[in-house]
Amino acid sequence: MSDWLQSRAKARLDHREHLDELIARARYEVRLHLNEPLEGSPYDNVADIFALAHYECSQLLDHQRLLPKWERFLLARYAKRLYGKAVLATVSDIPRESGSELAGTVLANVFRTEIAGLVPDSGDTGAQYDLQGRGLLTVFRLAIGPPGAVWPDRELVQTTSARNVLTCSDRFLRRTPWHVLWPVYRVRGLRLWKL
Repeated sequence: MSDWLQSRAKARLDHREHLDELIARARYEVRLHLNEPLEGSPYDNVADIFALAHYECSQLLDHQRLLPKWERFLLARYAKRLYGKAVLATVSDIPRESGSELAGTVLANVFRTEIAGLVPDSGDTGAQYDLQGRGLLTVFRLAIGPPGAVWPDRELVQTTSARNVLTCSDRFLRRTPWHVLWPVYRVRGLRLWKL
């Protein structure tokens, strides 16, 4: 029995380290843009942004059942905050084994309505704080996107959503069971931003 407990504890520790690596990757991408903005954009297509978010989110939620209940709850809330409701809903529709093998074009054909919901309108208000539920990292990548202004305040959306991704991920890296009861990670003006 003790061998089983030790193997489960080791699997839980390995998964936590894997989670921290994935979060560090997203933080590195955002910090790189904040410190050295690129001239050309790697995100020209909304379907590619969706496919990348889907792949990262499925990796993040892989083997989450190894974690305790409070940490699973925080992980689901973190994934929803970072990648959005549409991506989180599609992750549960595709089996974990085939999720990494599917190409972006296949995902684009299967999830057309979800991808269409990511496309910002011309007068998109509240995009920098993701009031639409697209996900902070997804909004950041959409704002970097193809040349030509999508939003009138495109640079402000990029920097604000990037800083919110850093704050949100920093809070998740220092997660404790207390964050389930008190999930506020940032107070900005009169708004309470939740993880």
